[in-house]
Formats: sequence, C-alpha cells, structure tokens
Amino acid sequence: MRRTIAFATVALVLLSAPAAMAGGFLLYEHNASATGMADARTGLAGDPSSVYYNPAAITELEGLQLQLGVTGILPYVHYDAAGQSDRVYQYMGTDGLVEKPINDGMNSIDAKIKFFNPIHIYATYSLSDYGLSFGYGLNNPFGLGTYWPGEWDGRFIGTETEIQTFYNNPVVAVDLAKLFGFKEHFKLSVALGYMFVYGTARLSKRIDLRVAEALSGGQIVDPWGEMRMTGDAIGHGFNAALYAEWPDLVSFGFSMRSGVSMPFEGTAKFIFPTESGQAARDFLAAAGTVFPDATTGAVTIDLPYHFNTGVAYLGVENLKIALDFYMVFFSSYDQLHMAFDCVADGSCSSALDTTIEKNWHSCWQLSLGAEYMLFDFLPLRVGYGMVTTPVPSETYDPSLPDGRRDLICLGTGYHGSWWKLDIGYMLALWQGEKDNEVGIGDALNPEGMANGTYTTQAHLLALTFTAAI
Repeated sequence: MRRTIAFATVALVLLSAPAAMAGGFLLYEHNASATGMADARTGLAGDPSSVYYNPAAITELEGLQLQLGVTGILPYVHYDAAGQSDRVYQYMGTDGLVEKPINDGMNSIDAKIKFFNPIHIYATYSLSDYGLSFGYGLNNPFGLGTYWPGEWDGRFIGTETEIQTFYNNPVVAVDLAKLFGFKEHFKLSVALGYMFVYGTARLSKRIDLRVAEALSGGQIVDPWGEMRMTGDAIGHGFNAALYAEWPDLVSFGFSMRSGVSMPFEGTAKFIFPTESGQAARDFLAAAGTVFPDATTGAVTIDLPYHFNTGVAYLGVENLKIALDFYMVFFSSYDQLHMAFDCVADGSCSSALDTTIEKNWHSCWQLSLGAEYMLFDFLPLRVGYGMVTTPVPSETYDPSLPDGRRDLICLGTGYHGSWWKLDIGYMLALWQGEKDNEVGIGDALNPEGMANGTYTTQAHLLALTFTAAI
C-alpha cells in the first residue's frame, strides 16, 4: 500500500527542485551586468557582484561599495502530451469487469504563469594599505518553482513545487600583488569565504486513491486526495577564489563553492476535498490504512559542489570580452532517503521510509559576453550562453522540466561619478522529453506518467544599483 498512502512523495519538495537557469536547480543570474553578458564575469573585476562570481577580484574595488538588485523571472512552460499509452485500469464492478484507460499523457497544457524575483545584495570594503578587502553577499542561488493546473496529466506527480535558498556569504580577499610589491606589473589576489545557507521548500500533489474504487466494486468513483508539504533546512559551506591580471591586456579568474548538505525537515498535510475522496479515506481506514491529518518527515539534500573559471580580454580601450566555463557536480545527487516520524513511532508502515534513485550527472555552462563603454557612462552589453542538463532520461521529472539551454542576453545602464544603474535581459530557451516510468504508479493506484515534450521559455530582467561611498 506504499503508493496508496503516498507519504513518500513528500520528497518531491526537496528532490524535484524547480526549473532554474543554469542547469538542474541552480540559478546563476545574480547581477544585471552579469545577466547582460550571459554570466561571463569570473575573469572581470570592478563590480561588487564579484563577491559571488569571483570574490578574489574585490581587491580591485576602492573604499566602501554597496550593491543591491533584483531579477524578475517569468517562465512559460508548455507540456505537449505524447498520447495515450496502452495501459488500462481494471476492477470487478457490480456488472462485471470494468476497464478504463490510464492517462499517461493525453492532454497538452501550459503550466500556470508564476513570477519570481530573487534578490542580490553585496557590500565590499577595501583596506588597500594592508592589501585586504572584505565582502558580503546575500542571494538565492537555488530557487524558482513549477506550478501546474490541478487536473493536468501529471497531477499525481506534482502540481506545485517551489524551493528557495538564501546564501549569506562573508569573504576576505588578500591582494598578494600589493603585499609583495609587483601590482603595477601584475595583479594577483586570493579569497576565502564562509557560506551560511537557509532553505525552504514546498510541494502540492494529488494522491491517487483508485484502490478504493477497485475494492469497493466501483461504488467509490475516481477518488483522490491532496498532499501539501512544507520544509526548511540550514546548511554550511565555504568558497575560495583566485584573480590574476596583466593590466590592460588580459585577466583570469577561478572561483569554487563547496557542496552544502541541507537536512530538510517538514510537515505533510493531507486534504480530501471531494466526497469520493473522503469516502475513499474512510473506506481505507476501515481496512487498516489510515491517513493522518499531518505527519513529519526528513530528507537530506546535498547541494552540489561547483566552480567557474573565466578569461577576459582587456586590450582595447573601453571594451571587455569575457569567456566563462561553469561546472556543477550534480553527481552527488544520486539518491534520496526519506525517513518519517510516523514510522519511528509505529503509527504508519515502515515501507514509507523510502530511497529514490536519481543518478544525476555533472553539467556545464559556457558563456561568451562583451561590454563596451560608450561615452564613458553608457555600457552596452551582449552575451550568449549554452547550458547542458544534469538530468538523465530515465529520471526526467515534470516537476523539473529540464533540458539543454540557450541563453541570449542584452544589457545596458548608466554610470555616474559615484553610482551606477544597470539593467540586463536574458531569454532562456530549452526543451526536454519525458519517456520513462516516473509516475507509473502500480496496479491499485496507476497514477499517470505524463509523458511528452516539455518546452520552456523564460524571460529574465535584472536591475542593479551600485554606490561607491
């Protein structure tokens, strides 16, 4: 009766992370200048967002600088159903054998339109005489969500999925070139930081209760319930970086961030809004399968280790051309184990403690961006990025309709004497195919696989204000 009770699906809150921009469930757009250049910023200095892209480069910033901004994200997700499978659902009714088709992908539909607005806040302070710089960053590297209509083909896989993380990241950078007296000829800095991470997650999905229809001989028709789950977690990690530059010629950067273990704990609530759903709940309770109003559970998610490296050409006045390579080691996301308090206290089946295979692999992003300063106050930016997906075909999930992505970017702004305002736009396009058994259910509760093609078009508009104090 594991699928009947469906407690194990609580893990989708944490493991079926929502669609993001940098492959898997990672968001890499944390500054308007970077967004306009397809995130090619690792090899560049001169902006407080270096706290995220390459904290070693903050040694090139003078005095106290503050930066804050927001990225508006509007994704459009379309599901093109593959067509009816040959699976059927059978049970003995009062008039004999009843046979119904199982909906594994019959109705094409658009996901609900949902607006997201991750923030980015940075501060840097330089003690140039001592070759030291300090920085702080707050942003949301893992986030966004997917929202489907309640009656869609994959309603038993997920209807609402959202995750949000807040990374607090203080860093310290050391200007080695300054300390050893060769900065006029060659710039070299290193940095180290600590990451304190707080994350929240939520999921809604329907629960297939057609086992009650079969066992009641068709007296209970098309019963279903709904599970709503919320959870949160705290994790810790570190980051390190290096920045080097031959002045007015070429610069290089390398930045890495450790993986972060997130021990999520949450509460699952069970709702039965229809008469048939409530009847199925009562029927199953009489048979020994009891749905509580709520239960708690835990699952640990290991957010991946990742690094970015980049090179920039500075040999033409007012022009910067940057190339970045970004790698995310999602291979740490091989499986998830869920443990429930009701199992520990003996009030529910031990089968609810479940391990789900994911078997993700590493993915990468390649970005090329350019910035030209017109009249010394008007930046013009353009960029293109290509992103691979870490999700294997056998575990592709509509809660995360991923795919190989193309990023097309433009940006501009206005730079004053002590302040600047930047804006960046990104169009992200990707498509993925689901042709697997995720959502297959079983003979008693067949659920639905929602196989088909998932196409995503995401519009990102970033706005960032910077002040040098």
